[in-house]
Amino acid sequence: MRRFLKYLLGMVAGLAAMFALGVLWPSAKSPLPDAADTRLIRNARIIDVELATVREPTDVLIEGGVIARIGDGPRTGPDVPILDAGGRYLLPGFWDMHTHAFQLSPQLHLPLAIANGVTGTRDLMDCPGSNDTLIACVADKRRWTRAAAEGRMASPRFVEVASFYFERADMTPDQAAALAATYHARGLDALKVYNRLSPASYERLTDEARQWGMPVVGHLPKAVNLEDAVAAGQRSFEHAHLFVRHCSRDAAAWRGGALDAEAPVALAERMVAGHDAAACGHAFARMREAGSWFVPTHVTREEDARARDPAFTGDPRLAYLDPLSRWAYRDDLKSTAARYPVARGEAALRAYFEHGLALTGAAYRAGVPVLVGTDTALGGFRYHDEMALLARAGLSPAEVLRAATLDAARYAGQAHRHGRVAVGHAADLVLLEANPLEDIANTRRLHAVLLAGRLYDRPRLDALLDFTRAQARSPANAAKLVWGFLASSVSGEL
Repeated sequence: MRRFLKYLLGMVAGLAAMFALGVLWPSAKSPLPDAADTRLIRNARIIDVELATVREPTDVLIEGGVIARIGDGPRTGPDVPILDAGGRYLLPGFWDMHTHAFQLSPQLHLPLAIANGVTGTRDLMDCPGSNDTLIACVADKRRWTRAAAEGRMASPRFVEVASFYFERADMTPDQAAALAATYHARGLDALKVYNRLSPASYERLTDEARQWGMPVVGHLPKAVNLEDAVAAGQRSFEHAHLFVRHCSRDAAAWRGGALDAEAPVALAERMVAGHDAAACGHAFARMREAGSWFVPTHVTREEDARARDPAFTGDPRLAYLDPLSRWAYRDDLKSTAARYPVARGEAALRAYFEHGLALTGAAYRAGVPVLVGTDTALGGFRYHDEMALLARAGLSPAEVLRAATLDAARYAGQAHRHGRVAVGHAADLVLLEANPLEDIANTRRLHAVLLAGRLYDRPRLDALLDFTRAQARSPANAAKLVWGFLASSVSGEL
């Protein structure tokens, strides 16, 4: 018995030592782009995302990471690198407008974004304090943006960073105001609201944010009416739940808690069957007039609708997720299937998902601006899935491309520098093998990506994919994730 205990203690000590070694092991660096930020792109067909037109093959000169000339001009020096586009299609890089960055995102998520043509990202959950072992903080994201523009790491630019979410139901208006002041002082770009915030605290928060010129973004708190939130100035609303719930005849009862005891399947069926087109019409008009933005993240509702689909649960792209994230992803799908059991539950989720798509199409046709966001660890790949779902919702390929590029830049107040292939704009670009105006699926056919003029050609994009897949299998990263989760101040809330 004594020998067994000694052996067992040795095993535990060895495992602890291996875990500690993994936590302390230096993080791997991702493959980098070509170092030059000046180059000539020849024979490129420029897609004008605003006019939905394709130009005849032309040249694009990039100097210092900025587009300096389009068309014929003086010959460049012999030392300027040349990228022959071969008649391929050149358009602005894509922006994912709903993401979450973690301390290990430089190994697990950001290279995957670049490998899929995502050159800008809007982060919707900063850490609650000045540092965190799990969630990346605003200082990290600013540093990563600079490093990416300088070619020192593979990452999109962070175009907006929102605070940790305002969620506690017992948060008083004064507490909300004080926390908002803290986040403002830390340099956050926006304040994120979530599901359980009370109407009184929500009102105080939006008042404070308005004085600072700081947008309020995120979920629509359950107890807050959508039109009241629009009037209060909330700038963006996330997720396809928004209109499904608000445009139901039972919306007021749901907000007031009268439906809390209803089974999830019955509630989902009620929301779809009780559709109130007039309520939707009023909400669309108010949002259009106020300039409110909608980020439906339909891929998240697709996860619900396909929770039992073997082709979905066995998606080979899950190999790009670390074991902890992959387990959490599949566990979420299993939990959804359990809450919506048997064929009736599956049918309710599919109907809810399809109804959300239809309402996004209706909102867009009514003038509500829509953005492309993923809210998933597989964001790089799922970004193209989201674009396909927006096309399924009724947006044309040109409208989807505009949402993914120029409209995203407009949202962020950066349309003077991003969102077009134009002189004076940042050379954050994607080069596609086929015309996405003809089929939005062609956005997946990447030949090259440029960020600040620095080139990721196809071999470099493949190297990023190989790197991310290898990092997902790294025992050291698994140890870092577990430690980061256990030591984080917010692990219990995630």
